[in-house]
This record gives sequence, C-alpha cells and structure tokens, in this order.
Amino acid sequence: MKTFKVAAFFFEKKGEMTPVPLQDGLIINREDEQRSWLIELFLQEEDVQLVRTFEQDEQLTARVAISHPGNDPAMFTVSIRSFELLEDGTSILFDAQLRQMRNEYAKQVLHSLVEKGLSGEKLLEAFTEALHSRPKVEQ
Repeated sequence: MKTFKVAAFFFEKKGEMTPVPLQDGLIINREDEQRSWLIELFLQEEDVQLVRTFEQDEQLTARVAISHPGNDPAMFTVSIRSFELLEDGTSILFDAQLRQMRNEYAKQVLHSLVEKGLSGEKLLEAFTEALHSRPKVEQ
C-alpha cells in the first residue's frame, strides 16, 4: 500500500465541481486488482455539512488532486464510510474506486460538456473556457 497527501478534493455532480475545504487529507492506494483506495479527509466542523449534503448518494463522483496542488485531479467513485468527531474537527472516511488516471483532465472536461449537449462552436468555446478556469488549488 502507498499513502499520499490529498492536495484538493471536489465532489462532481451533473458536471458541477464542488470543492471541499480541507484541513488535511490522506489517500491510500490499496494496490489491489479492484484499484481500490481509502480516502480520509480532515475538515473544520463548519465544513462538514457540505459533505453531509452528498451523504444520501450511495455512489459519488469525486476528483482528488494527489500530492501536489498542480497535479490533475484523478477521478474516483466514492462512498462515505464514516464521520468521526475529533478534538479539532471531523475525520471523514471514504471507500474509493479509481475511475480515471491523472493527466486526463481535458478528456474529462470534454466528456462532461458533450453530455450537456454542447457541440460545434459552443463546445469549443466552453471547452477552452473550462480548461482556462480549471479548479485551482490553494497552495
């Protein structure tokens, strides 16, 4: 198993990315045939409600920037395993399945825009704008 720092975490729903403010985070590659991972996020108590709004969904799409904020976010299917109240915030555990490797951000954006029904010049404009306005990770 290998452990990495979570530099940024986003939920994706209907093509919209929702950033989750982190105190800290770890992601563990279980290195199994199912490409499964375990993600632990540490949040301030006031940010936990944001995650709870996604709790009713059994399977969620998340994008995780691993190790460094400049890395393209990898796409995962995640399910919330647990919430644990800590002295200085809350720990949230996710079971995760890797869906796409990093460095495929452009392909992911294009797919999302096509799913929204865009084509031709509108697709090109939206694609260019999405790449330039890619979610930035605070360093």
